[in-house]
Amino acid sequence: MVLKWLGGGKPDHPLADEKGARELLASLTDSDAPQAIEDVRHWVESVMGTEGFKLERRAELLLLLDEAAQAHQRKLARDYLSNPRLSKFQEAQLRRTLSGLWADLANAGTTCIDQLNTDSGAAGRMKAQLPLFCVRVVRALAAQLKWHYMHYEPGQAAVWQAIGKIYRFAETKKILREAVVVYPNVPLKSSTEREFMSALMLAASAPTCLRPLDIELAERVVAHCNASFLISDAYQPKATYNWIDLASGLPPKRLMDVPTAAPSLRYFAAGPANAQLDNMIRVLEGGAVPSDLNLGGTYEPARVLGVVQHLRMYWAETPPVRKHDRYEVKHQLNVVNGIERILARLQGATADAPTETWVTDNISAGGMGVVVSSAQSDWLGIGKLIGLSVAGGSGGCSVGMVRRCYRPTQQQASVGIRTFAKAAYAVTLQGREDKEALLLSDGTALNEEVLICMREGEFDKRESQSLAFDGHNYLLIPVDINATGDDFEIGRYRVMQQA
Repeated sequence: MVLKWLGGGKPDHPLADEKGARELLASLTDSDAPQAIEDVRHWVESVMGTEGFKLERRAELLLLLDEAAQAHQRKLARDYLSNPRLSKFQEAQLRRTLSGLWADLANAGTTCIDQLNTDSGAAGRMKAQLPLFCVRVVRALAAQLKWHYMHYEPGQAAVWQAIGKIYRFAETKKILREAVVVYPNVPLKSSTEREFMSALMLAASAPTCLRPLDIELAERVVAHCNASFLISDAYQPKATYNWIDLASGLPPKRLMDVPTAAPSLRYFAAGPANAQLDNMIRVLEGGAVPSDLNLGGTYEPARVLGVVQHLRMYWAETPPVRKHDRYEVKHQLNVVNGIERILARLQGATADAPTETWVTDNISAGGMGVVVSSAQSDWLGIGKLIGLSVAGGSGGCSVGMVRRCYRPTQQQASVGIRTFAKAAYAVTLQGREDKEALLLSDGTALNEEVLICMREGEFDKRESQSLAFDGHNYLLIPVDINATGDDFEIGRYRVMQQA
């Protein structure tokens, strides 16, 4: 990008002249990723806090600093998402660094937009770069939201208000749909409206039900489809089924009742993107990832398929509904985390299975909602296996998996749990190698099929297992995997009783 507007009245700042800016930006490129991100954040703050910069010069420097951070933020994001064994300290540090970068860029960009809104002269002088600037600021705000979702936090009202404000600014300037190359040397074009729609559709896709890596994949799929999404300022029956009030600071909502008309209302839907998802699903079910789908890395088709199916469910005109009615119930639960601790507890090694206390909010035939103290459950996330028993009960437990997680405050989390059976039993499966596992059953009499929870990677569709249980011998014939999570998989087996 060519540096402009370097005429008289320059402030005393390293980025005020072309030579100093070029040298400083080159040093950022050569730094290690964490330091480079911290340096970018420092210079963003410095540029915004130094008097004497012309508004258009500030905006241009923000674009340059954003570009200088991209390779480094991509590396740190890969480190965060590809290493599930990060310590809590490392995980929190990476998340703070990345979310902080996007917050700084977004806040600075939003401040410039506010000033451009009242300074028509500056807006006119940077007319050629205004579409790119709006696209970048909306992307930064959307990235802020994504990193909130990664930690199962709600998107902040200030972020949604800023997104709505920039959308209306671009609309007023008639640049809302103007497509621009987002970053140099990256053949990707987008517009303010497309970036806005990407933020809306990811928020409408139940990110509280996705693991962090799946949120990243969902964001990539959303970006791939964003040219197909529909948006209108008028309610259109059978065409729109989500809405947002640009002025409210609230996230988008599912359209249950048509809201009172207002200039700030926008209605949106997946539209033709649903057909794109259907095509993706067909390719993924065939064992391949669509060649034109840029996921930022290489992933197993099965992993991507699960994400695309999730999006298809939440983008459908008819939203998903619960299979079973839920009833308000208040119980204290003793909870253990992970297959190893559940096995230890059922085998009587309680010292190896420390418990936490959760409180049920509601319960149904297939799951429950609980309230959890965030302080005691820093391990909490989608796909975690947990053992559950009512406090003061008999000592047995059932097994469930975290399907939804939402942290409305720093002190509390709301968790949705899928339960697999009323009871779990520690058993030994006999085959080529004996292995400990959890038999998930509603009673001691085994039916035609049974679920077995085992450590990750132990289910083998080619190998039957022998099981001695409650005085009977059984042959378990593998059918398929029923569910997978962080450290476990649940296999479905056909049961044959042996003499």
